[in-house]
Amino acid sequence: MCLISIVIPFYNAAQYIRECVESALTQTLDDVEVICVDDCSTDNSREIVESIVDPRMRVIGFSQNQGVSSTRNAGLRAARGEYVYFLDSDDWIEPGYLETMVSYARSGKVEIVLNPNVEPSMRGISCSKPTRYPSRLVATYAYPSVWTRLYRRKYLIDNSLVFPEELSASEDYFFTKLAESLTDYTFVVPGPAYHHTIRVGSLSTRNTFDNIRASKLLYDEMRRRGISTEGFKLFYAGHILLNSADRFDFTRSFFKEIESGVKREPDLYVPFDMFCFEAVLSCETYDAFCKAYNPNLSISFLNKRLGRE
Repeated sequence: MCLISIVIPFYNAAQYIRECVESALTQTLDDVEVICVDDCSTDNSREIVESIVDPRMRVIGFSQNQGVSSTRNAGLRAARGEYVYFLDSDDWIEPGYLETMVSYARSGKVEIVLNPNVEPSMRGISCSKPTRYPSRLVATYAYPSVWTRLYRRKYLIDNSLVFPEELSASEDYFFTKLAESLTDYTFVVPGPAYHHTIRVGSLSTRNTFDNIRASKLLYDEMRRRGISTEGFKLFYAGHILLNSADRFDFTRSFFKEIESGVKREPDLYVPFDMFCFEAVLSCETYDAFCKAYNPNLSISFLNKRLGRE
């Protein structure tokens, strides 16, 4: 057993993977293991990883491409650390990043530590000094990236917390929000920076539908576990693109299901969320929706803001 397991899923990340892995291995804490999970890369990413010689590192992989949720889950199953941290293969962390987080995890006796250095302010949450916040507040207002959080591994195992393998994007939204719905407090700390790379054309930058699917999965899972949804943000619109009748029907059905909760607590949602929510519910059919709105609701929202509609 070690102190921290750092899980790095990778797929065709040759341009970034060396810097990423080396940043994990040069943390100010020596008691770490680095688990690199190759999702059948077709470039030389794996060769680069295997050229880094360090006894604290393991490389595992699949016989066929599985997706980011499966690779993270595989890394979690292989982990032996007291804490687990998920690092994206095109990013890197400063040397004291994890030491800062684990020190507050221990002193605050919490299951989750959030370092939101990429978002200096959040509604209702100050990031200027280390503070324990109610986890539901964090779940509602903190950006849902798994790489901003350190988890106690036993907490994840005891609560059967895994990434949903049916999603190709927004899987961390499901994971982070469910994890924060099951514990009372999260420690929010300032500290050394996480350096995030935004790649043009990556899943996180495309218009996608998985944010709605993730919201629905999360809502269903909370209800299955008997977790109250009061005071909990039930969906986020994100990069929503409703370019088919199936997508529209799924979204409208879900919005009808949560309508009373959303209308009861509208302050939990940003203006774009509410615009999408009201637009979808205002239309009975996909044809009516397409006549009234651009299937890319970001464009309709912008046009409305600019007075073009």
